[in-house]
Amino acid sequence: MPGGSNDNPAPISLSKVDGDRVIDIHDISVILSYERGTTEPRFRHTKLREVATTSEFRTIQMLASHWTDADPNNRTGIVFDRIPDAYQTEDPDLPTNMTHWDPEPSTRDLTPKQLETCYWQARNHDGCFRTVTLLQHFFDLLPFDTPIRIRTASPVNHASGSSGTSAKKAPVEYVTLACRRKIVEFYITNVKHLTAAIVFPDNKTYITGATKTPHAVIGFSRPEEDIDTILDLSALQFGDAGRGYKGNDFFVFEPIQDYVSTRLPKYGESNTFKTAKVSEFIGPAPDDEFLIDVAQRAKKRWENRKQVPFCAYCGAPPRDGEQMAKCSGCKEVFYCSLEHQRNSWPFHKLFCKR
Repeated sequence: MPGGSNDNPAPISLSKVDGDRVIDIHDISVILSYERGTTEPRFRHTKLREVATTSEFRTIQMLASHWTDADPNNRTGIVFDRIPDAYQTEDPDLPTNMTHWDPEPSTRDLTPKQLETCYWQARNHDGCFRTVTLLQHFFDLLPFDTPIRIRTASPVNHASGSSGTSAKKAPVEYVTLACRRKIVEFYITNVKHLTAAIVFPDNKTYITGATKTPHAVIGFSRPEEDIDTILDLSALQFGDAGRGYKGNDFFVFEPIQDYVSTRLPKYGESNTFKTAKVSEFIGPAPDDEFLIDVAQRAKKRWENRKQVPFCAYCGAPPRDGEQMAKCSGCKEVFYCSLEHQRNSWPFHKLFCKR
């Protein structure tokens, strides 16, 4: 299993680190995901036309064998239309503005959570190496020894099915260095859910769910210890199985034990994580210029977070002329809506300093 220690500085004490220098990995992942998703070139200025699962498409004919041979109970087809140039604006692409003005029956009754899943299933196609590269670009903008904060729930004791000595999850928090991160590459075999995202008039089809799918994540660890936490920023390409803590977040950030024993079996029938390739850096992605721009935007937003807050669930900035809701407990975390505050609460309550 990926791990191994390096000759890095001694463990860092939370009390001795300047709080303004520390990058919170969960929070910056929220911002990076927002900035990437809302301007993703392949789906920029597109509207959701149709969603198909157990039934065939109503508005197109899909003949690709990946789709026709897939289990109808474990497939999702998503059709998008790119709006004409004359109607395009600089507004971000969001799950809330993704549907057509006159929705097709298959999209009319989708819940906000289902719309979020469709949004990220499409945008995370072939997204693992993109997101790993994105995080690499972000840290390239910072000093090598930048301190980072890791916040997750305690791992499950898989022998007993509980977390430690109790079934109640406990917060895990520590500070380490950005240079302690590792890239972990492996394969997932027989992915359990197939996604086909089609964009018109581009006539582009993006299919996720091949028999043998390469995957990449980021591993973090305390100084001089093995990898103990995994960040999977493209997890929702696998559908709702890739939602984070308590089935809410848009990415997975959890102890390595949970990721290997519980998360990966939801993705596919088997995997090569135990013999994964572990490295320090990854080569450039096809859309490197876009990813560098996303990293730069995220860095500015993080540095300006005290003046312009962000939604701790989706990463959205305040709407024009509106103030964001604030957690009534710690008064340090903000939300763009009550729904997003509710979705975020299972994770936030572990760390809320009431």
